[in-house]
Amino acid sequence: MRRRRSYDMNVAAIELAFAIAAFGCGLFDAPLWMVGVAGIGMLAYWNWSRRVVLNRLRGAAWLTVSAVGTIAIIAIVAGAYWLGLASGGFI
Repeated sequence: MRRRRSYDMNVAAIELAFAIAAFGCGLFDAPLWMVGVAGIGMLAYWNWSRRVVLNRLRGAAWLTVSAVGTIAIIAIVAGAYWLGLASGGFI
């Protein structure tokens, strides 16, 4: 049971690192394609880190979980980029 908690914290830390990368892209006014690279990387990592659960799902359940996950990741990356853009003048 203890090993699973460590795994969950590692996954959360890596996902946070992707969000911080998107924030940094906004903060330093990086081109939008760089945010796209961070978003694609986060989607790829999300898919890899949840592969055990996703492989068990079939059909509509797989599509629903994947769509909700993708929408959430796009929202997180876009929000972090926007926050970086908005806070660029303050920091």
